[in-house]
Amino acid sequence: MMSAETDLNSVLDELDSTEVLMGRARETLDSTLKNLKLTPDEEQAMAEEVQHLRDLAKKLDDNTVEIAAFGMVSRGKSSVLNALLGKEVFKSGATHGTTVQKVVQRWETETPLEGELGNAKLILVDTPGIDEVGGETREKLARDVARRADLILFVISSDMQRKEYEALEDLREAQKPIIVVFNQIDRFPDADRDQIYAKISNERVRHLVRASDVVMTAAKPDPFRVKTRHADGTVTTAWEYPPPVIETLKMRILEVLEHEGKALVALNTLLYAGDLHADIISHKVRIRDDSANRLIWNFAVAKGAAVALNPIPVADMAGGLAVDVGMIVALSKLYGIPLTRQTAIGLVKDMVKALGALGAVEVVSKLLSSGVKASLGGITILSSSIALPLTAIGYGAVGLAQGAGAAGTSYVFGQAAKIYLQQGCQWGPRGIKTVVAEILDQAKADSVVERLRDDLKAKVHQK
Repeated sequence: MMSAETDLNSVLDELDSTEVLMGRARETLDSTLKNLKLTPDEEQAMAEEVQHLRDLAKKLDDNTVEIAAFGMVSRGKSSVLNALLGKEVFKSGATHGTTVQKVVQRWETETPLEGELGNAKLILVDTPGIDEVGGETREKLARDVARRADLILFVISSDMQRKEYEALEDLREAQKPIIVVFNQIDRFPDADRDQIYAKISNERVRHLVRASDVVMTAAKPDPFRVKTRHADGTVTTAWEYPPPVIETLKMRILEVLEHEGKALVALNTLLYAGDLHADIISHKVRIRDDSANRLIWNFAVAKGAAVALNPIPVADMAGGLAVDVGMIVALSKLYGIPLTRQTAIGLVKDMVKALGALGAVEVVSKLLSSGVKASLGGITILSSSIALPLTAIGYGAVGLAQGAGAAGTSYVFGQAAKIYLQQGCQWGPRGIKTVVAEILDQAKADSVVERLRDDLKAKVHQK
């Protein structure tokens, strides 16, 4: 009985390491897509990234394995892939710019895969040389391919240059299996070839890849002339093209895939999905941050204009705070964390207290309640140590100065509320006073107050 239970546990453990793992990866992708919660505009702006996530789900369903070749120009990346395929598909050449974008080809192996990847769809991917002309664009493409790849072939053709070693280090950070392919070995005497191979595997890359993952190939051996003497005594010369030396690499690739199997595909898919998700969230934050800044600015200017046109101190302050509450509610909807009006009122109260603790709210109150134009000279919207002067001098109206003060406080409240929402409805370890003080400092550095004053002046004059 115990033996049967042990056997059952063994079977269950095996299932957990294969099919269940793939199922969990698929569920994670589905959950990631479902929880993005993008607006139609955001989904349109990030259509490419979202499509990549959907493609990953299909990759899992189709059991697709991507094998990408990397290396410098003239190392024979394309030739290695052609040799694996057994036919000329990838364009090969010794000049820069031969491969300017990734090229993809299905690989039907002569030796059928066994084990977990018996029905796998193998895809070979050629990439631009890491030292190509116009390198920034091509290197970005190479990095993107590396993120998608399940297995990387790093092709060299002699002892490694510094640029190659640095590129290999970068690829290692992608946490993908790497096979270093020492190609074009036919161009070296046997002793030199063995010496270079030993140096590469034992010194150059031993901290990055296993010695068993350094493989020698001659994907496209150089042709040589062969003289033939015929019966009639004539001699002709012809080029002879040796067959590629590629079997060792082919077998190593299949060994890696068969041993690591679906776990490799599932892990790499989730790693790439994690990167994509982080990119989407970052893009989403930028979009919403831009929208939030526009919303805050519009509320601040509208509030300032309303106060300027109705310079009755008590009514101004009460109405202004109501506008701030409405602004915070609108911001919360923008960030997908709807707040009740009561919660927004509590936030405004907390921010007013923070301004008071910083010595700013008293100055603002004086500015809003003052009815004497002369008293406005030199008074700032906030404390003189943390904000720019925003006075009514030159405007000829007390109301405009009051409106400017209201607009400034609304801007500060909006920026603080934005940070609060971005941090998941919490002020974080720095606390509300630090957040507000930093916003005030930034407003001063960016001349926000000056811009508010100019926009407010234009808006009031339109009325």
